[in-house]
Amino acid sequence: MNDLEREFLAVRGMDSVPAYSGAQALELSAKCKADAFLLDVMLPEMDGFECCRRLRQTVNPATPIIIITALDAEDCRRRGYQAGANAYFAKPFNPDEVVETLCRLLEKARPGKSSR
Repeated sequence: MNDLEREFLAVRGMDSVPAYSGAQALELSAKCKADAFLLDVMLPEMDGFECCRRLRQTVNPATPIIIITALDAEDCRRRGYQAGANAYFAKPFNPDEVVETLCRLLEKARPGKSSR
């Protein structure tokens, strides 16, 4: 997650913890329980598709995973969903749409609790 994405989450009252590689995201997921993951595909050490697959094997299956990336090809979208992503946004993206999708997925993952 880059600084812009962290900022648009913060403006909406959401906390985030950055990871700068797929391996770091997996390490953080083992140490702390995240409510959701926002991944890029182009990550060092392992790509976001592989990171998403591994997260799906280790975190609660209801935990939302959203891919936000510059890769807009239909094949990339398909690979993202096959890896276990709940949503896929290509850059440039609408931050409001990402947050709305994230909130909807969080509501679905935690019925009866507010995600905001």
